[in-house]
Amino acid sequence: MLGKGVVGRGGGGTKAPKPSFVSYVRPEEIHANEKEVTLHLLPGEQLLCEASTVLKYVQEDSCQRGIYGKLVCTDFKIAFLGDDESALDNDEAQFKNKVIGENDITLHCVDQIYGVFDEKKKPLFGQLKKYPEKLIIHCKDLRVFHFGLRYTREEEVKRIVSGIIHHTQAPKLLKRLFLFSYAAAAQNNTATDPKNHTVMFDTLKDWCWELERTKGNVKYKAVSVNEGYKVCVRLPAYFVVPISLPEEDVLRFQGHGIPIWCWSCHNGCALLKMSALPKEQDDGSLQIQKSFLDGIYKTIHRPPYEIVKTEDLSTNFLSLQDIQTAYSKFKQLFLIDNSTEFWDTDIKWFSLLENSSWLDIIRRCLKKAIEIAECLEAQNMNVLLLEENASDLCCLISSLVQVMMDPHCRTRVGFQSLVQKEWIMGGHCFLDRCNHLRQSDKEEVPVFLLFLDCVWQLVHQHPPAFDFTETYLTVLSDSLYLPIFSTFFFNSPHQKDINMGREHQDTQTHRLPRTASASHRGARNQSLGPALPALDSGSPNPGWW
Repeated sequence: MLGKGVVGRGGGGTKAPKPSFVSYVRPEEIHANEKEVTLHLLPGEQLLCEASTVLKYVQEDSCQRGIYGKLVCTDFKIAFLGDDESALDNDEAQFKNKVIGENDITLHCVDQIYGVFDEKKKPLFGQLKKYPEKLIIHCKDLRVFHFGLRYTREEEVKRIVSGIIHHTQAPKLLKRLFLFSYAAAAQNNTATDPKNHTVMFDTLKDWCWELERTKGNVKYKAVSVNEGYKVCVRLPAYFVVPISLPEEDVLRFQGHGIPIWCWSCHNGCALLKMSALPKEQDDGSLQIQKSFLDGIYKTIHRPPYEIVKTEDLSTNFLSLQDIQTAYSKFKQLFLIDNSTEFWDTDIKWFSLLENSSWLDIIRRCLKKAIEIAECLEAQNMNVLLLEENASDLCCLISSLVQVMMDPHCRTRVGFQSLVQKEWIMGGHCFLDRCNHLRQSDKEEVPVFLLFLDCVWQLVHQHPPAFDFTETYLTVLSDSLYLPIFSTFFFNSPHQKDINMGREHQDTQTHRLPRTASASHRGARNQSLGPALPALDSGSPNPGWW
């Protein structure tokens, strides 16, 4: 998944012996030999607690060797400070993240925390009566960290374990996210190229530009009826509707039941999305809704020019529960704690992968996107995606269709603009779906990660058609849990505007400082068939967040 998949799992082999650990070094000697490593803090970042003489285990080693150092917790990350440079392969050093290190875990990236008590592993949460001799952290990016606390002072163990549990597992308030501390302290020193930048779709001009680019301005218009979010807080301030649709219709059901334009094909057919009308039990209300929808459909169903096909994603496709369940099974294949557990799953790894249904869900998403692409291009149909709030599966499928059909969306700046248009302005609930506030595990569903995994399949099958690689997709998946910029930390444009304020918006368009940027592709003009046409030339801007 996103380049972090199965490497070296199919070889079989003998099981490793049961791990044992014997130390012939006195604790005071360990403490004396620790190398002092500087903790690098971001603007606005504060140290909360720390512990010395912590052993970070080399997980693959059955002898449980490791490196001694200091474990710290800030309001942004958990970091291990030790002389760990020798553990890195020289070939991987060029992909080093400049915001967080190899031994850093952002608080949002922590999935589960376990403690080992007398060789028994138990989940940790709340107030502890007894503190573990070993700490295991499972991360949402599928990393696993093991920290030994046997030679750490007791009071330091209590502080660091309690601090990590509290700041990663306890429910949070939105305003307590590190995002706000960083935004207040950081300076905007990055210049942007006005000729080649991510379109943010936060002005009427941006939507008009997209209409003109796709030749959709003949049949569709950008409207400002929701300016100031006076109609609906889940919709962006500006969006696009059919030209013949009166703006007062948008007001009638607070934006529900209105066909929102996503993209236009070269033949004039359009991809649209619509949130369902409120469910009413009263017969009179149902009749009013039916009459309203009949009028709406006539604006986009215009034989013999185009007819409209409705795809109800809420009832005839995947459910969010399907995605959540499949991913929960899938990620367990990677969160391996020891070599014994590895060998136990290795022999049946591919059957476990198939049984998780994650790959089947990816297949179904790609198949649905191909079906819609064929309706638009080969059958000259408008396609209307329908979902309860049009903010989950609508975002996923409409984005995949555009990646397949629009060469601009396969450049980096085009892909970033696509995510901004369909996901950020489309009202995808990143705050809830990523569970950034730790308030509801039921709402945590990796819909955006599923999208990136689907795109990875396309990049893997058709690399010349894309102006980025799997490394870039990994950067985006990591950014879901990196509270430096506000892109993936709100449920709607309205929530972002009222919490961040317009004065902070410029700081959100900085380049994310990584050396692991995706490489340009030379063979862009190689034809890949009608479903995935060749890329246009042009050099995209790697900056966005």
